Formats: sequence, C-alpha cells, structure tokens
Amino acid sequence: MSDPFSRLNAAIDAERMLDVADEVRNLLKSNAPLGARWGDMALAALSSGDEMAALDAAKKLTEAVPDNADSWLWVASVHSTLGQHGEALRLMERQMKRFPNHPTIHRRAGRALLEMGQPQTAELCFRKALEIDGYDAQSYEGLAHSKTFRPGDPDLATMEECRIGWPEGTSADKRGILSYALAKAYADIGEYEAAGRRVTEGAGFYREFAPFDLERHERGVEHVLSIYEERFARANADAGMVDARPVFIMAPPAAGASWMARALAAPDDAARLERNNGLLWMCGSTLGDHTPDDLHRAFLEGGPNVLVDVGRVYLQRLAEIVGEARRVIDPSGLIEIAGGAAGLCLPAAKFVRIKRDPRDLAWAIYSRRFRKGRHWSYHPDDIARVLVLHNRLCDRWASLFEDRFMTVNYEDLAADPAKALKPVAEFVGLDPEAVGAEAWLNSDIFKADPVGVKERGGSRFATVEAALERAGLV
Repeated sequence: MSDPFSRLNAAIDAERMLDVADEVRNLLKSNAPLGARWGDMALAALSSGDEMAALDAAKKLTEAVPDNADSWLWVASVHSTLGQHGEALRLMERQMKRFPNHPTIHRRAGRALLEMGQPQTAELCFRKALEIDGYDAQSYEGLAHSKTFRPGDPDLATMEECRIGWPEGTSADKRGILSYALAKAYADIGEYEAAGRRVTEGAGFYREFAPFDLERHERGVEHVLSIYEERFARANADAGMVDARPVFIMAPPAAGASWMARALAAPDDAARLERNNGLLWMCGSTLGDHTPDDLHRAFLEGGPNVLVDVGRVYLQRLAEIVGEARRVIDPSGLIEIAGGAAGLCLPAAKFVRIKRDPRDLAWAIYSRRFRKGRHWSYHPDDIARVLVLHNRLCDRWASLFEDRFMTVNYEDLAADPAKALKPVAEFVGLDPEAVGAEAWLNSDIFKADPVGVKERGGSRFATVEAALERAGLV
C-alpha cells in the first residue's frame, strides 16, 4: 500500500480525516496528472474538512478539464464553503459568458449574491436559471429567499403548479426543496396553516431521501460523555496548545451562530470560519474514536504531547484560511460533539453557548430546509431527542471548562443585539463597540426568525410540542 491512492483510500475507509487531507495535499505537491480525477480529490478534501486543499484540487480540475462547466462549479462551490462569496460570484459571471444556458451557473451566482446581501440582483439570476429549467427546485428555493411574497403573487401560483406537475420519477429531495420554498412563500403572506402543511410535506420527502440513524447518534454522544468526564479533563488540564485565538460558538441550528460569528468578527483584528466547517473535527481525527484504548494509543504513538499536536495542526490550518487574526471565531456545528477535544487541545480557547426557547427552536429547525446535513431535522421526535443530546453535551463542556465558558440567550440577542453582545465581546477580548455596531446592522435575522416563531406553526405546531414534551424539554 505504498502508492498515494492506496493510502488515500485506506484513510477514507478508516475515516481518518486528517490523513485523507494530507494524502490529497501530497498529490497536489506531486502535481500528479490526474485529469478529471481532481474532482474526486476536491470532494475527498472537502469531505475531510480541508477546504484549502479542496480549492487547490478544484483549480487543478479546471486546468485539466477547462471546457466542462462542472469544473468551474467545483471551484465556486469551495469558494462559497470558505465564505468567499465574492470570488464565487466573479467566477460564475465569467462562466456565464461561456455557458449561457447552464442553469446551475446562474443559480450559483444567485446564491452568492444572496449571501452577500444583494437579494434583488440574486432574484434575476434565479429567474434566469428557471427560464432555462422550469423544474429547478433549488432555483425556486433561491427565488423564494430573494423576495417577500404578497397575496396573489404569480410566483407562488407557478411554484404550486410545478409542485403538482413534477415529471414522473422526480426525486424526493427536489420535491422536498420546493415544498420548503412554498412554506416560506405562504409564511410571507401570513398563510401559516398552508405554510405548516408545506413544511410537513417537505419534511416527509426529506425523510424519504435521507433517513437519519438517531440511535447511532445517541450511542456516539453517550460514548463522548463517558470519555470526557471530570477526571479525564483534570488529568490533561495542562496538555494542549496554549493559544488564545480560537473562540468557539456552540449552538443548535436556527439559534444565531452564524450571525454571532459575523458580529464578533467585525473588529479589524478578528476573523471567522463558516458554520459548516469541520476543521477541528478533521484535526482531532488522530485521536481515533476517543475510546480509552484509542486515546492511550494516541499518547503512546504521538508522545505525551498528542493534544498539543492536534491543537498545533488546527492552528496551522486556521492560519491558512484567515491569516494572522488575533481572534478567530469558529461556529462549527460539530463543536458540540468535539467540545471536549477542543477544550483540552486548546486550553486557552473560549466558548460561547447560545440557548433558545425549545418551542421556538424546534419549529425554526423543522420549518427550515438545511442545504447540508442536519437530516435529523425532518421529524419532531428526532429534533427533540437531538436537542436533549445537544444540551447534555454543552452542559458537560460548561462544567469542565467553566472559566472559559459563557452562555447567552437568543431572546436577549433579539431584544437588544448590541447590548447582549457587549459582555460577550469583552469576555473573548474583542472591541465591544465594533461588535455592537455589526450586530445592530445585521439584526434583521431576528425579524425573519423572531421570538415567538412557534406561533407560525399553526395547528402543525401541536405535533412538535408533543415531541418536546415527550423528550422532557418543556
């Protein structure tokens, strides 16, 4: 198993994400003539959590297959994953001239514009994509999020006609995407019962498309909790890489983690990663499955500073993305599970947890279509059980790293964003004035997802509330 592909495949099979990323980087350094296989390398790197290697592999793909639109879409996709939406947009604008009838290029440009806060221009891109393909569900979704619907809106009628007239064999995920887009449209015009029906419909399609193994997730959380307990943390309190730059945000979906990261990164000496990054998860893969045997073996093979090694690699890869920022905000959705490793490998890092009323939170999750992962979010009982596990994990990390842990409430953030974030900024060592100004400028999030959003569930909320009651959350 000496050739790089054998090593790469072995790393993928073993789910050792850091090894996967390193093997892709080795192939990049060797400048191997992989041709179209650079797309596979980009996918491997991106799946491992190494976005910078994924970007380099995607660029290699454009050199190897420059006349294939998908090559350029790969580069744009990685730019977007890195939060570099302007780069993605510029790339797509150039490719529109070469591939004017490729709907995905127009849609990708529209998505970048949405992320950049330009919904009116984004709307034009989504409409162009729909001119080319009238059954492009993701373009309907983009259109729905580019505008506010009004009663009698012709776009709503068009979307309903599409929902009813799908071609035979249309996949469940496309049907689900359109149902969620329609739910947003009906909510805009205050038709919450109709919106609730479309949410339930969309969730049903997504459960068919991507079922979630909740029992496996529960076993994994129980395992993590059994390892990262007080005695283990105390024994390794002096290990790790001492560096005060990382600030981790722990929050469930639909609780404002990306918004907070953006606000905290407003000062000139701060930067942020994207919500969907898996950087720490990748770097911590050298710890194996975190069983006692794995951890013991990791210490033996890596020496007494294995936790330092994890922290060092994280900080090195972090610097590749954000440069020399004095504070880096990491809101990764995986931090709730990896909190124990984060706290021990980076003993100067700080944590900010966001809590939200479980009724509002559960409906906000259920009524939203997540573009990546979150397959537990399409059934009320799965949502409730995962939120219980989330709380147990965060409670453990708050207990273990008490002096480095701060909790804020979504409701306080919504009531006065600047005031609520001031103590957070001071806690993590950032300019509260710059943070507060950014929080105020981007406070529209709390209008789209307000306190009391559960009321928008209409009669459909009863099922969600019953699940929360069964789980003991209310």
